[in-house]
Amino acid sequence: ELTDSTNMAQGFALLPTVWSVATFVGPLVGGMLARPQDHWPGLFGNPFWGKYPYFLPCHQPTLAVSGDADSDDSQEAFVQRPMANMPLRSLLTPTIVIPIANYATLAFLDVSFRALLPLFLSTPAYLGGLGLAPYYIGSWLAFCGIVDGVFQALFLAKIVDRIGAKRFFCVSVSCFVPLMVTFPIISWLVRARGIVDHTIIYPLLVQLVLTVTWDAAFATVLLFVTASAPAKNVLGVVHGLCQTSGSVARAIGPALATSLFAFSKQYNLLNGNAIYVVFIMLAGVLRWLGSQLPDEIQDRDE
Repeated sequence: ELTDSTNMAQGFALLPTVWSVATFVGPLVGGMLARPQDHWPGLFGNPFWGKYPYFLPCHQPTLAVSGDADSDDSQEAFVQRPMANMPLRSLLTPTIVIPIANYATLAFLDVSFRALLPLFLSTPAYLGGLGLAPYYIGSWLAFCGIVDGVFQALFLAKIVDRIGAKRFFCVSVSCFVPLMVTFPIISWLVRARGIVDHTIIYPLLVQLVLTVTWDAAFATVLLFVTASAPAKNVLGVVHGLCQTSGSVARAIGPALATSLFAFSKQYNLLNGNAIYVVFIMLAGVLRWLGSQLPDEIQDRDE
């Protein structure tokens, strides 16, 4: 509601930027605190830490959440606008449903990739992964998060203003196919060289570029979701439907992605690469959904 047609892209560019701060801090802290008995045996020499090597990184977020909850006690009242008296069914029109379907599919593929990446990085090389330790995985994911955030903050709004929201969204979601292809390429490279060495950084950097471009689709599709609201007083309902759909997708994605990964490796389906084929096909569905978005974003000021 605080943005208009002149600054909507700049406003929504802040969302992935803030998200990227969390994707920087979370993996960095998680990777550093995992298996503390190996890194700081003098401080964590108790057998408890050997039995529960991931207790410390899993417990740390609960401290942050509890501290944040205490600080919200003083925030009591918000000025609320009355909502339009219209049934929810009346909002389920193609104008609203298509952007929400794009967002939900995008969220599903993104969270599946986010679950798949650390699993791939930690899987032993003989099974098609890289076999990296948690510290290195966390450091790499943190680096990816900060690069992603800087790109979104500095360039996303400029690119959207230059080439258009729909075109940039279609370009962004098209990156998911080569993003999936990088996984078997990296596996092949490790098998061919017989070792995980410095040359693996090049395909990982390519994967990072694709990830940053892919992640820009979130802010872009939210422009369409916002513009699809028939009135400002139902904007919250429309975004509520959008976030609910995305939450359902994010609940399903990690379980499905990790299960498909294990299933593909266990039964050697397509040489262990069946999971990537499945997600490439789902990416085609998202690309088609993107083509159904309106060519221009409706001006909410009119």
